Amino acid sequence: MSMAIPPAVNYRDLVLIGGGHAHAQVIKMWGMQPLAGVRLTVISPQVQTPYSGMLPGLVASHYQFDDAHIDLMRLCQFAGARFIQASVVAINLEQKQLLLNDKDRPPIGFDLLSINSGITPDLSIAGAEQFATPVKPISDFYPRWQHTLETLRKASTPAAISVVGGGAAGVELILAMQHAIRQYPEIITPNYHLLYSSAELLKAYPQRIRKLVNTVLQNKGIQLHAEAKVINIADQRIDIEGAGHGQDKNHSLPSEHIFWCTNAKAADWPRHSGLACDANGFIAINDSLQSLSHDFVFAAGDTAQQVNHPRPAAGVFAVRQGPVLFANLQRKLLGQPLKQHRPQQDFLSILALGGKTAIAHRPLWPTLSGDWVWRWKDNIDRRFMAMFSELSMSTNQPRTQLVAPFISGDETPSDAQAMRCGGCGAKVGASTLSKVIKQLSPVQRDDIAWGLDAPDDAAAIWINQDQNTAPQLLLQSVDHFRAFIDEPYLLGQIAAQHALSDLFAMNAQPQSAMAIASLPFAGDKITERDLLQLMSGAVKVLNDNHCSLTGGHTSEAAELSIGFVVNGLAAENAVLTKANLHEGEVLILSQALGTGTLFAAHGQLQAQGKWLEGALAAMLSSNRSAGKIFHDHGATACTDVTGFGLLGHLVEMLKPSGLSAQLKLGSIPALDGALACLANGISSSLQAQNQRIGAAVKNTDAWRSNPVYPLLFDPQTSGGLLASVPQARAAACVQALREAGYPAACIIGGVYRDEETTSAIELTA
Repeated sequence: MSMAIPPAVNYRDLVLIGGGHAHAQVIKMWGMQPLAGVRLTVISPQVQTPYSGMLPGLVASHYQFDDAHIDLMRLCQFAGARFIQASVVAINLEQKQLLLNDKDRPPIGFDLLSINSGITPDLSIAGAEQFATPVKPISDFYPRWQHTLETLRKASTPAAISVVGGGAAGVELILAMQHAIRQYPEIITPNYHLLYSSAELLKAYPQRIRKLVNTVLQNKGIQLHAEAKVINIADQRIDIEGAGHGQDKNHSLPSEHIFWCTNAKAADWPRHSGLACDANGFIAINDSLQSLSHDFVFAAGDTAQQVNHPRPAAGVFAVRQGPVLFANLQRKLLGQPLKQHRPQQDFLSILALGGKTAIAHRPLWPTLSGDWVWRWKDNIDRRFMAMFSELSMSTNQPRTQLVAPFISGDETPSDAQAMRCGGCGAKVGASTLSKVIKQLSPVQRDDIAWGLDAPDDAAAIWINQDQNTAPQLLLQSVDHFRAFIDEPYLLGQIAAQHALSDLFAMNAQPQSAMAIASLPFAGDKITERDLLQLMSGAVKVLNDNHCSLTGGHTSEAAELSIGFVVNGLAAENAVLTKANLHEGEVLILSQALGTGTLFAAHGQLQAQGKWLEGALAAMLSSNRSAGKIFHDHGATACTDVTGFGLLGHLVEMLKPSGLSAQLKLGSIPALDGALACLANGISSSLQAQNQRIGAAVKNTDAWRSNPVYPLLFDPQTSGGLLASVPQARAAACVQALREAGYPAACIIGGVYRDEETTSAIELTA
């Protein structure tokens, strides 16, 4: 009997490097009109990519951070695209592979490539890299600007702020900074300096605009330094060559805060990789936005130069390139003729003047200025950003409705299946599992210390019980789950960390692991790429823990999944189990909760990328140090918090001891965004099953409406450890955990004896 292979199969990899203005549009348009048989991957070092047009308003505090940034992770989820948070450092053009900044990671293979990664600051002036703050990349600049504000608020003397660069960016930046600073009455008014090497500001603008802007700057008390060639930056000092303002030819300008806003340069790696570049190092492209040297590479935005129609670096050109780039990427994949793009000769330029006022310029137009011009610019910017924030699952198009040359037929899972969670959110519920286990009668062996009959994280096998040495146990555990992120390398790391946590919770040393992986139906090339990424991520974690991968099994399936059988060694008297709680002990949790709801929200386009970035960082955190710290501080019982949620795993600990527990809801740590997602009614598909354990709570009715209450049932993937520690050592244990890299570690309750009932949980504030 033959079985039809699901036709939603990928045969080609389209990879986008960078999340610039052009690529953001490509991703959005791909979500509206995907190409079946093609997998889209986006690689960017930032989860949120800035929109340059709103930077002055962000600095001036007219906008919040999220207003001025495109959430790439959310946009990729909308488009059905993979998102890889990394930086590309080189391209192997012959083998069509990308080398990333993670040296342990295998190269990323591609069939078609597009580059829109922006430009880098030119910090060739001595001392600039060390002592100046470049405006590009904006993701690095903005946190440093926030730090500058905090420094100014604490200063007891007036500081000097200097911006180097006399173009539009430099003018807008210093005016925005001044406006923002004026919002803090505690800041002593700084001295502002604007330095530029030319005789006049804004060389690309007509005289009437330059004159108007000069007047604005002077009226605001900003000191202008024309013909000031910066030759060196030192700590709180700018060395200048120039004769402006009656200074000697060489002089110095004291300045505590120096911002670099000169022309940026092209990144080195495209040229070093062998791509054709212009004299300035920018990727040389034709009118189809295609590399002059490699027809399977496209480029757009500031990182590229259209050789037939050179234009200055400006966001407006990247925005106009976006739709053409999208069309040509799909046309290239389909073997169709490419579109030609001719950029406009001129464009509307609106200069923000710090407050909510601006000047507009376009050739042959009269000078336009005032509050209404700023409102005009604000409307343009917000309409552009709305393209990437107003997303819903109903607005993207399923691949099943499209025709592609790579596959024969279309079929996708049902909505019910599609909305099922991955990770530990895909576990069978505790009650269902318990009912089945009770009906099983496995054979009993003398060399099995414990197995299904115990609630522990791992089974224990005697390996030297007949010898005259201290008894030793082989601890064995297995974990396996469906993918919850479409990033095999990252998934492999998380799955390995998750599996090893069972051993760390029991104070065992990892020894060996065997893997079981299912790869989605795909072409051989893509299957090979994914399997290498998946297992390389896993091996990285296993090797870090001196755990040998000894074998495994792979298969094809409808979706990606990964699991491990892990083995660890421990002395009998050193093993921590769930079943040894003592009355009067303190309950300590090592990590925050919330991965279940966050990734459920991700599937519904309701999670912010920065929330997921924080959750992934927590999931990648090893529990090895936490397990050792708990053991060293006298923990008597320990478990890792995974699919059954905090409450479910706590009940597993309470039952063998006949004790009860008190939980302080106000102390339970939550991952950023988790409570917001739960408040919006978003929960893992396992949440309902987990909530059945709520019957163990004595005072549910009093706390059901508390925003933290549903967090008790949230299934965790690669979660932290929960342990009971003697009260006298609890504070030192928490401190040690935090110093070891578990900032959310805290005391969440205690263990007591309830004369009326056992395994009960009482909630308090």
